[in-house]
Amino acid sequence: MRKFPFAVIVALVLFLGGCQTSQPRPNHSQDTAAQHGLATLRQIVNAGNYASLGFESEAEVRQATLGEPLQVYRVQLDALRAFTGNTDPETLLVDIRRSLYPVKVGDRVATSIFVTGSREGWRASELGNAAVARLVSRYRHGAGDFVVHVPAMKSWFVADRVEGKLMLTPVMDDPRTKLRAGETLPADVVFLQLKAASEGYNGLPQ
Repeated sequence: MRKFPFAVIVALVLFLGGCQTSQPRPNHSQDTAAQHGLATLRQIVNAGNYASLGFESEAEVRQATLGEPLQVYRVQLDALRAFTGNTDPETLLVDIRRSLYPVKVGDRVATSIFVTGSREGWRASELGNAAVARLVSRYRHGAGDFVVHVPAMKSWFVADRVEGKLMLTPVMDDPRTKLRAGETLPADVVFLQLKAASEGYNGLPQ
């Protein structure tokens, strides 16, 4: 499913005669920012784009609600390549002040809203990415879960800690590695496999 950064979102809203600003105003809380993102989503969904935004009908967006958010941590390529079996996997996690809010219609996850924090506050920064939202929600274990994203490898994981040990669950099969969707593994095992798979990657956007 397509994802829309806010520059594209605002262009769509302007076309529809809506918001006049270049970006959403900051909010004191990420929940409020997500609610504003949901309001924007309701403005931009129409007969021509509802499917690409994750809905089964144009009217369905009016039933949409926000699910429980997951904090997103990023793993950088240089840190991944420097990883060894003696490295603490926790040190690879970068807090980018970003959270994924599933957008639900009934019990079904339709799409997502990402919110990002800055000095000014929280803003909805991306709408869409329905595939990631659904996969992450499918493999979620409990309230303590969070998300680990490795952009260079296009990899997403549901993460949690079991007896203090960081565990990662891939949300999709990875043909470059032995990682399989839904198979929870210690983070050091996952990072070593991703490191090996990254050796031929030149660092350019994929």
